[in-house]
Amino acid sequence: MRVDRVEQIFVRRRAGRIELLMVLESPAGDRERETLQAPTASPEAAVRFAGVHLARRGIVASNRLRLRTERGGDLVDDAHLREVLVAALAHERPEDAP
Repeated sequence: MRVDRVEQIFVRRRAGRIELLMVLESPAGDRERETLQAPTASPEAAVRFAGVHLARRGIVASNRLRLRTERGGDLVDDAHLREVLVAALAHERPEDAP
């Protein structure tokens, strides 16, 4: 299976750093979950790190992309971090990519 887009990212703190659980999807609709440990305690820097990581693998944002943070045991949509991720994906994407 080849995944080509990110559908959801869950941002949570683990051991003083940020852990990102990413839900990736293939063109056929198959889903894959992947965990990424960011080398930072800043949610914004972690999401930027994930954007670069995904873009270099050729993964783009889904139109339905959700970025959720864990706050007090609840998951909350975070529009600002979503924008940070989309910007990182766009910035890192090769100029000749569709």
